[in-house]
Amino acid sequence: MAVDVATIAKRYAVALFELSHDQNSDTETLAELAEIRKVILENPDLVKAIESAGMADSTKKELVEVIIKDASQLVTNLVKMTYDYRRFAILPAIINAYESLVDDAEGRLVADVTTAVALDDDQASRLSASIAQRFGVKTVAIKQTVDESLIGGVIVHADNQIVDGSLATKLSAIRSSIISG
Repeated sequence: MAVDVATIAKRYAVALFELSHDQNSDTETLAELAEIRKVILENPDLVKAIESAGMADSTKKELVEVIIKDASQLVTNLVKMTYDYRRFAILPAIINAYESLVDDAEGRLVADVTTAVALDDDQASRLSASIAQRFGVKTVAIKQTVDESLIGGVIVHADNQIVDGSLATKLSAIRSSIISG
């Protein structure tokens, strides 16, 4: 039975996290990996070239060397290992899984927040504090999307959970209760 990409990425991320955490280099490692992820995502042909059967292995290795130029030994080893085991294409997934582990260890949570109108700084700060309390974390980074169809309220996607406090959903629930009652 084949193992899915998420499982493989998680395994690499856990191994990397254990090493970086022991070296107290989680933040630095994550910063390096974020730059590599950015390069890969901004250059989708790069993965195709590195995984291409038609390109010489020496050329592929040169591309990998350019990517890891100035990287720490830990990051260099990870990137080279994904190349050697023909898993370079899942490197962004590994980095995402690693980022999640670092966030968990540091008590950080990223929340996707959808509102009917843009939040001002004070509202964002209060919402962030409320989300932090609800999820038991130290800090919350909010990624905000405005969707006027919500009418009011907020929908929060965080830690594989959805908290829907939108006015549109509340009105829909009232309508359903009136129709069925």
